[in-house]
Amino acid sequence: MKRLTFILLIACAALKVQSQGLYLSVNPLGIMEPQAAYGLGVGYIFNDQIDVSTEFSKLSKPTWTDEGKYTNVKGFRSISTIKITTSTDDWKLTRNFIAAELRVKNISFDDMQDFTNTATHATIKDFWFKNHTKSIGIAGMFGKQKYLCESGKWILELTAGIGLKYITVTREHTPSNAVMVAKETGFGEMPNYRNDQTSFYFPLAARIIVKL
Repeated sequence: MKRLTFILLIACAALKVQSQGLYLSVNPLGIMEPQAAYGLGVGYIFNDQIDVSTEFSKLSKPTWTDEGKYTNVKGFRSISTIKITTSTDDWKLTRNFIAAELRVKNISFDDMQDFTNTATHATIKDFWFKNHTKSIGIAGMFGKQKYLCESGKWILELTAGIGLKYITVTREHTPSNAVMVAKETGFGEMPNYRNDQTSFYFPLAARIIVKL
């Protein structure tokens, strides 16, 4: 028992020596997204090779354009990431890495669409209802970090990648005995007549990291 305790103490001490501790991060680009994301990330650096982080964000109406179809937006998003170093440059104070992320998003907003009554075939124009959209995605990414000071306390991080997400939509307070008038949407958006869909997405972020 004493030998096992001694081994555990040695292992913990080694991990403590290698560990570089906690950090916080923020993604300023989040407020430029179709549903503006206001959040903060927290991460842990295990050693020079691996670190993990989770970012939680509150989703709200767009900040740089009119609300459009995204009216009364409420929701949240979480992004969990593991990063593995591929190379470092001590002279340029940079780190290159590959990463994998798990992204979960849940939003609701007031939506407006046209409907057709199945009995009379009359068209109901611009009918408002509640849209609930959930998505879960997995992506692979490449990233680069630039240490903004020699101590390495402040870091600029850029990431880009490609992933696959599954989206489900439920609608409340739609007109009875009516079907939605099908309408294709723009690039990256889900056609209004679908209740679920699998599609590609392209995560892109620029984060400021500060080590605690």
